[in-house]
Amino acid sequence: MAAKAADDKQTLPSKEANLFRQIVKYYETKQYKKGLKAADQVLKKVPEHGETLAMKGLTLNCLERKEEAYDLVRKGLKANLRSHVCWHVYGLLYRSDRNYAEAIKCYVNALRLDKDNVQILRDLALLQVQMRDTSGFVDTRQKLLQIKPSNRNNWISFAVAHHLNKSYEVAVQVLDAYEGTLEEIPPSEAYEHSEMLLYKAMILEEAGKPEQALQVLEAAHGARRIKDVLGMTEQRARLQLALGHTDDAEATYRELLAINPDNTKYHDGLQGLLKLAPPPGGTWTDEQRARLASLYDELRQQHPHSMACKRVPLDFKVGESFKEAAEEYVKPFLRKGIPSLFSDLKSLYAHEGKAAMLQDVFERFEERLGPTGEGVPGLEAPPPDNDDDPQKSPPPLVWAQLFLAQHHSRLRDTERALEYVEKVIAAAPGLIEGFSVKAKILKHAGDLEGAAKAAEKARSMDLADRYLNSTAAKAFFRAGRVETAESTAALFTKDNDQVNNLYDMQCMWYEIECGRAHAAKNNHGRALKNFLAVTKHFADFVEDQFDFHSYCIRKLTLRSYMSLLKLEDRIMSNPYYSRAALGAVNVYLDLHGQPSAEERDARDEEELLAAMEPAERKRYKAKKKKEEARKRREEEAAAAAAKDKADKGKKGPGREKDPDPNGAALAATEDPLGEATKLIVVLKEHAAKEMETHVAAFEVYLRKGRLLLALQASMAARAIGGPSHPDAFRLAVRIAHAAQDVPAQGSEGALHPVVDTVMRSHIKELLEGKSIGQYVQDWVQSAVRPRGDVRAAMAAAEMLCLVQPERNPEAVDLLLKRQADSSGTHAEFVQCHKLLLNVLKDEAAAATFKQEAAKHFRWSTYFEGPERESPAPNGVSDSIASLSIS
Repeated sequence: MAAKAADDKQTLPSKEANLFRQIVKYYETKQYKKGLKAADQVLKKVPEHGETLAMKGLTLNCLERKEEAYDLVRKGLKANLRSHVCWHVYGLLYRSDRNYAEAIKCYVNALRLDKDNVQILRDLALLQVQMRDTSGFVDTRQKLLQIKPSNRNNWISFAVAHHLNKSYEVAVQVLDAYEGTLEEIPPSEAYEHSEMLLYKAMILEEAGKPEQALQVLEAAHGARRIKDVLGMTEQRARLQLALGHTDDAEATYRELLAINPDNTKYHDGLQGLLKLAPPPGGTWTDEQRARLASLYDELRQQHPHSMACKRVPLDFKVGESFKEAAEEYVKPFLRKGIPSLFSDLKSLYAHEGKAAMLQDVFERFEERLGPTGEGVPGLEAPPPDNDDDPQKSPPPLVWAQLFLAQHHSRLRDTERALEYVEKVIAAAPGLIEGFSVKAKILKHAGDLEGAAKAAEKARSMDLADRYLNSTAAKAFFRAGRVETAESTAALFTKDNDQVNNLYDMQCMWYEIECGRAHAAKNNHGRALKNFLAVTKHFADFVEDQFDFHSYCIRKLTLRSYMSLLKLEDRIMSNPYYSRAALGAVNVYLDLHGQPSAEERDARDEEELLAAMEPAERKRYKAKKKKEEARKRREEEAAAAAAKDKADKGKKGPGREKDPDPNGAALAATEDPLGEATKLIVVLKEHAAKEMETHVAAFEVYLRKGRLLLALQASMAARAIGGPSHPDAFRLAVRIAHAAQDVPAQGSEGALHPVVDTVMRSHIKELLEGKSIGQYVQDWVQSAVRPRGDVRAAMAAAEMLCLVQPERNPEAVDLLLKRQADSSGTHAEFVQCHKLLLNVLKDEAAAATFKQEAAKHFRWSTYFEGPERESPAPNGVSDSIASLSIS
């Protein structure tokens, strides 16, 4: 009887049943106000109707009233546990909050009640491919295919599911089976069919069956069914190369070069098949260089307008042949005034001796060039139409000097770099690139204020250029002028809503630079707000996949879809994510150990009360109680007003006011190490090859007392950098030192015997079988060698002080010997000074080091060099000086 009564409550009368269908329609058409009104009408008649309660909750969720939404959906589910609609709606709520695991559970429960519900199966399949649950995705797509075998999308999705599950043969069989159902391809579907054939060839290629893949391509091409001829030709070249058909592959790559001779992938493919590519980490043999020279002489004749055919030889040529090729290559850049020349040639600086040869080439240009380019064949400037034209390009001599300015800055010869850039500015005061290059030179030299002034000058010369605006804002951030940087960036935002506009544009460089600037000023809340905004962007990138799971299947852009999925799988390895996550981790590390805001307030209040008379203390407490009551009333009124505003009625949710614009709540977290650990877990999964990831992981785990995980981070750092890397050395010593404080076996707080054995074994391996003191001493001996690595000296000094504090003077002396070393960078010397000041605690030595460093880094803001553009303004942080150079 009770069950029957419950069922009666879930059965709607005819009128209310029609209203319920209207609720669903209003939800689908985003008419949320009408949907709520209809739901209230149904609930007035049947207040315990579970599906109506669930739909009302789903509608409220779209109006950002999430707490009410969850309450109503749970209430509806409780009222009707056997309703697939309630479970489906519950899953939709979880999906909207990106809690995909719980959403999948709800969908599975819904399918237990209605196993053939196509909409729930589709929603489940979307979540499974989003979560890369490939085996579950295969099962769901198979079920959908069985229900609707006439639907093309079900066949294609089933093939994609098997492809993702690495069941390549089955995926091809599914595509073949679907193709067998087709009688004739109408012209309107020719492109889709072409994509399906190319996708089949791609599956076979990934399955390690290049011969079958090539057969598919050749058959389809012969039947004139391929529409993307370029994509097919690229794949055919790869397959021919994989099969060892060198002659055919060479002909195909030459065919591709005829289409686009500036595509470097085609050049790499041609070099690879002719066995002319250098070995990894190696260089070309003399025979390879000769064959490459002959090959590119031929390609230049075939493609005389291709820049790649002229640029690639600069990589393998040496000596005089390199100089001749470089001279011919750069002439069009100098004649036309192309500012990107240095960026184009920058990679050559990694080749031994080529930097000096480039300097020789450009210095000879400088000597021979006249005011209009005469003196060098091929660089004569055309006669100007109007000598007074302010927009005409400067002569080739100016561009040659601009290159030399960047060249000397790259070699850390700031004096000569500035000499050349001043020549450029004097000869062409209207050339924006002159001031942009000057800003970069001063930045590299450590003059952050001078760099900001030069970047601002460049920006002021073209106020409509967003790139110049961004460069100036970045320079202001690095100089510690946060407000100026923010107002500069705001010039290109809409509606005077700078913060939200930059967030909506996912302007990650801005958020990272802003976060670093605030972190340097110990403004932890604002720093976290910006760093975590970047991590939210990446979460949005992952969420954006949902837009393509159905679209790409429907349009049959399957190759692009698979590329998208692969991109999304590694999206968190993007440098922007790493920079933001590491920045946030460093802020959390700073917050660790500091008292929370509540603790500070309580301590301050306690001190204040202690200094008061009893009567005064009583008045203070009464006043505080009234103030708290007033704040509580204001908060309740604000919440009620917000609820009324939402009820009244927008068609959709608007932008809510940020309740924590300055990140105060983020900085007030009770568990900063826990928050840091969440980011570390992602970094370890997606940026495991970066040294910074494991250094940050070590810092977090060591502070949490997770010695085994800290040891793991230390071993990973050693695997990346080798035993000679300063960070690997530092982490090895620190984990060994921390392990000394672990209680012995049998004592309270001792490690598990197995863990203890593992720790000791791996620490012994890290220390190369030596004692911790001997290991550090050996490193110190290698660090004192003349012209040794500055970073190695810093690591040796820091660890010597940690292991043997009584040898602190020796550690200080080790660093002072590096002050005359010109091989170190500005950032390294800044870190060295901070080590003396903050770790070794020797203010006199730090002052001496700073004075000597100022002689070498004469333009440095941090070291107050005598030739810096201007003194550092109030508020410029020391930390910014080192951050900006890294």
